[in-house]
Amino acid sequence: MRLRPASVYRYLLLGIGVFLGVYMIYSIIGYDDGSHVPIRPQRHLYLTVSQDRIGSRFGNLAPKRILYWTTVFGSTVPHTMLSDCPGLTDRCVIDTNRHQLSSADAVVFHAADISKFPLPVTRKENQVFVFNSMETPDNSGRFAVPESFFNWTSTHLHSSDAIHKYGSFLISTQVAESRGFKVQSYYVQPKRFVKTKSGVFGLISNCHTTSKRELALQELGKHINVTIAGKCTSDERLKTICPPGVECLDIFEQYPFYIAIENTICNDYVTEKIWNRISVPSIPIVMKRRIYKNILPPNSFIAMDDYKNPTEMANHLRALESNLTAYSEYFNWRQKGTWTSAPWNSPGYRNGVCRVCELLWKTKDNGTESTKSYENIWKWFDDESQCEKDEFVRGWLSG
Repeated sequence: MRLRPASVYRYLLLGIGVFLGVYMIYSIIGYDDGSHVPIRPQRHLYLTVSQDRIGSRFGNLAPKRILYWTTVFGSTVPHTMLSDCPGLTDRCVIDTNRHQLSSADAVVFHAADISKFPLPVTRKENQVFVFNSMETPDNSGRFAVPESFFNWTSTHLHSSDAIHKYGSFLISTQVAESRGFKVQSYYVQPKRFVKTKSGVFGLISNCHTTSKRELALQELGKHINVTIAGKCTSDERLKTICPPGVECLDIFEQYPFYIAIENTICNDYVTEKIWNRISVPSIPIVMKRRIYKNILPPNSFIAMDDYKNPTEMANHLRALESNLTAYSEYFNWRQKGTWTSAPWNSPGYRNGVCRVCELLWKTKDNGTESTKSYENIWKWFDDESQCEKDEFVRGWLSG
């Protein structure tokens, strides 16, 4: 059959019309203004969303990125460290790749490791640089940094933006119940207050301290039995009485008193010397009451500076040893259940990087980003810590 030219042109125009119609519909539906980027599958739910694609909403969905710029005492922090932060495990992520600086919301610098890594030369707007140290100023390196380099502090000090302390938070049972916390009991059987040995026990490895703890104990030992074990004892049998890595709480419990004096005396600096032995029903001896009065329950410890001199202190310790009723009063906080521990890293009692994560979301939720900075971080650290040298011990020994 022979087609006429008019029919050919008619079918051709019809085909072109259909093609153009389909093309226009496709263009409208599939229009891309160039802002979309291919999305690569990621393991984390939030990271499967393109930041460019959802614009300003991304900041409300994506976890905050916390970059550890340095190691911590030479060790790389684990990416799983937020697993210890109930309620925050999917709110932040830990990164140690310094090439990710531009995507980090907070950058943490461990004070003692700062000198090992070149400082970043750029920072994005509202990026928070965090000064971190659980130790005292003299044990934190004192490495120079530019003025106003840090925005937040994360140290043992309660005045830090994000406290990073040893141990738990001891709170009254009344406060715990008002917050709906499970109350942890520190009650012990009263028979454990009766001791098999006399005097004071200490497990000590630092023999030459800034506070001159060793001189105070040496003088105290002239008036009451003071048993020193560990590296600083002169008795070979006591050097290895407690193997490395073992708490030896049973040995501490044999004595009515144990030494919990820190190597350095600074505000809020309370280490495992207290916290690892909090379950021991013996009375800890510390150096300065002001350091502990807002951290430990009332009448739960004995402070050297409550006495004029070693003789007066020894007389009181011997009196307590011979009077079980008076001695037991130091454990009323246990027996009466008036004090407990806040659940670890619970809201209101976050610690370390958990608190940093929480603060990042708080500043975002409040609509305010942290713009403050510390002009001289080491001056702040010194002023807040108020660390002492050996002034107290010198005066105490001559009192």
